[in-house]
Amino acid sequence: MTETTLDSFLDIAYPICLDIPRQKKHVSIIVHKHKIVSVGVNKFKTHPKAKEIGYLYEEMHSELDAFQKIEKRLIGKKLHLINIRFNQFGKMRMARPCELCMPWCLKVFHSIRFTTNEGFEQLDY
Repeated sequence: MTETTLDSFLDIAYPICLDIPRQKKHVSIIVHKHKIVSVGVNKFKTHPKAKEIGYLYEEMHSELDAFQKIEKRLIGKKLHLINIRFNQFGKMRMARPCELCMPWCLKVFHSIRFTTNEGFEQLDY
């Protein structure tokens, strides 16, 4: 993905982040064949899958929220995860998947990119 493409994801994620009623505002974008196929956010809402994974308070993480929304036909395809986080002041922050998300994300996604305080990083695996 090019720098321009990643910047366009920031443009998509920022207004979504403004609507998240939390201090840490995470948005996950799933891409297939250069098209966005799903967008998810972290939320206070509980979910049985979140409980199964072991998330604190069984709350939905943005990665899981986005993955739950993709069409079934895309499962097993070449999917790319882009994680974006802004703080309450609109500054980019670390959005690397947590230790509970990472195992299943490594199985599902062909690549994982995430924001840091300085820009984007790609997870090499």
